[in-house]
Amino acid sequence: MLKKGYKLRWKLIKEIAKDLRYLLARDYHKESAINFLANRWQLSDLEREVLRRGVFTPYEARVRLLKKKEESYIRGRALYVDGFNVLTTIRSAIAGLPVFLADDGFLRDLGKLTPKFKADEISEKALLLLIKKLKKLNLEKIIIYLDKPLSKSGELAARLRQLFEEEAISGEVFLVPSADKALLGMPLLATSDAALLDRCEAAFDLAASVLQEVGYEGPELTGYHFSQLENGEIKRDNDPANYSP
Repeated sequence: MLKKGYKLRWKLIKEIAKDLRYLLARDYHKESAINFLANRWQLSDLEREVLRRGVFTPYEARVRLLKKKEESYIRGRALYVDGFNVLTTIRSAIAGLPVFLADDGFLRDLGKLTPKFKADEISEKALLLLIKKLKKLNLEKIIIYLDKPLSKSGELAARLRQLFEEEAISGEVFLVPSADKALLGMPLLATSDAALLDRCEAAFDLAASVLQEVGYEGPELTGYHFSQLENGEIKRDNDPANYSP
């Protein structure tokens, strides 16, 4: 059940998302297109953010989907985790805040409009669910990066290290000035950050995997269906008719 004050008109959002995809496929500026559609339909700030974080061009979505890996691929490999990104999404879903599947196939929360991560019972539950999943994945190693300037980052790092030790998980936690910068160039990422996804070689939707374990299914915003990728080749196609919902 969604937390009070966070209810979204999903049916309307999905219809507007179709118009936004149409405009993006014709190279309209994304923010201008969102503002035009949002003003026309009187969308709330939360609903605008869903469009901003969930709708992408066919090319962007397809490129990221090609990088998205399943659990079978990541077993035995080192996984580099965007700590606050993953945990905030898990925490949001548990707390009843909006979390949704975006056009590029990655689960996302409302970003800057989501309450800051804090040390409470919900965060502890999110941590325990994360650790439980990491233990099942049989990874070579887990490396979690946390943004040091963010509130409670030190406490979170200490708790993660404690859980790694208790569960005999091979992992490290690093406090860094910027997790985004630290993760650039890593071979296998766990994040839903669009900029990182565009620059990485491979990615795993860890937040979605954790939440699936407890039966969570967020609304799907996606309007693309790339069931067949022609020999893995990516072609830019600006005709929205080829990517109809």
